[in-house]
Amino acid sequence: MKSLLSYMLTVLACLVSVSLNLISQSALAADNMAAQINQHPVASEPEFIWFDQRGPKPLTIDMLALAQELGFWQHKGSSTIKEGAQATRDLDDRYSQLFIEMLKTLRLGQGNEALSNVRQLRRAVQTQQLHELLDGMLPEHKQVQLLREQIRRYQQLEIYVWPAISSRQYRLGQRSPEIAKLRWMLSQLGDLPPKPSNAYRDAIYDPAIVSAIKHFQIRHGIPESGQLDSLTRKALQVSPSQRIAHLRQALFRWFALPIQLPQQYLWVNIPAYQLQIMDNETSVLSMRVIVGKPETPTPQMVTTLDLVTLNPTWTPPRSIVYGELLPKHGRTPGYLAAHGFELRKVSQGHSLAIPLANQSSKQIAALLSEYQLVQQPGANNSLGRYRFSIPNNEAIYLHDTPVKKLFMRQERALSHGCVRLEKADLLVNYLLTRHINQSPAVIKEALAQKSPRYFKLAEPLPVLVTYLTTWIDVRGVVQFRPDIYELNSPLVERAPVADLGL
Repeated sequence: MKSLLSYMLTVLACLVSVSLNLISQSALAADNMAAQINQHPVASEPEFIWFDQRGPKPLTIDMLALAQELGFWQHKGSSTIKEGAQATRDLDDRYSQLFIEMLKTLRLGQGNEALSNVRQLRRAVQTQQLHELLDGMLPEHKQVQLLREQIRRYQQLEIYVWPAISSRQYRLGQRSPEIAKLRWMLSQLGDLPPKPSNAYRDAIYDPAIVSAIKHFQIRHGIPESGQLDSLTRKALQVSPSQRIAHLRQALFRWFALPIQLPQQYLWVNIPAYQLQIMDNETSVLSMRVIVGKPETPTPQMVTTLDLVTLNPTWTPPRSIVYGELLPKHGRTPGYLAAHGFELRKVSQGHSLAIPLANQSSKQIAALLSEYQLVQQPGANNSLGRYRFSIPNNEAIYLHDTPVKKLFMRQERALSHGCVRLEKADLLVNYLLTRHINQSPAVIKEALAQKSPRYFKLAEPLPVLVTYLTTWIDVRGVVQFRPDIYELNSPLVERAPVADLGL
């Protein structure tokens, strides 16, 4: 029988320094790991945390499987070290340090701060807390479970050398070895359903490949053409290892969110340009959104929706007033008045207004030291007919918009930071039935009055605004999107999310 130390030689070489930058290289699957480990039983050592007289504990296998999924551990082959009891203890300590570092990282500062060294971990073993710590290491969000499944699936693809594909365009019925390569890639990625075939048929460009390309394009946010265009080729060339990195970054962003999510919440995912109402992890309402431009990004946040304003006014920030509105008024005299703007101030409890029909940009700028530029409710109001207040420190809110055609664009990072809704009326209807004790008739009457009306939610609706370039949709299909704000770097992947009351 091989000694514990012989087995440890193989595993010790697999440990790597713990870092969120790690990208798994040829990761060892958990079932293969278990089979290899069980071939090397060891003598009982009471001071061991991760081993008993039969060898590695089942908990050890689970811990290493999680570590390699998340990039804390990777297989790099075997090496040789000297045998000895101290080396065995060193390896057990290395496993313990790995576990402690994972616990600290995955809980993002929320973990058991007293558990910071191996001696304290031994005490946790004596009090039967180790299983509890491992089980509680990850939040129980459905997306976390689904992302882990996708990591394991893509790890199975790492054994292949990912092919390069040519820039050639194909027509139906054409035959080429390059087409067989493309068919294999689409099949491995799950875009082309498995079907009995042969080498000759695999090399023919047929309708099944066109459908698979469209499926691939949709889940990568690429315009659905069915053509092997440059964006599609670029996305196809992203290796499984790179996709695993994207999946892991999505996981770590979920770790930064509350450990438990409420049953109902509103979820805006910025790179997806999408809003969903989630009820018991099921999407019950979905719509397109427009988010902030890269230079004026929509911030990630955890907050609530507590107030709906019908027929809102809009008070643009100074940056928009001086950077956009006054220049437009200068180029087109009367622009501000035509779009419902006026100057307002409150004096001794009374609202004073100055019409802008005959004011130049220079005159308006001079008055802005005392007055605010305010857009009145109406068809031209930039907030449309509805504003949804979500308390935060950056004056961000959700709102309707009169410019609906922009929602037809594939890329919709177009706003100054607020989130524009494609179907704001549907969100109002949802809130009416669940959070606002008012009838549709009352809302209809309020809209007809064309003056601001405020409706406070009986119970605020939790809101998540996330930046996830990778997620699993309601059909179980993994989605990838461009990193529009360039946040997917190791330096910022654990950036904290503002917690404003969930």
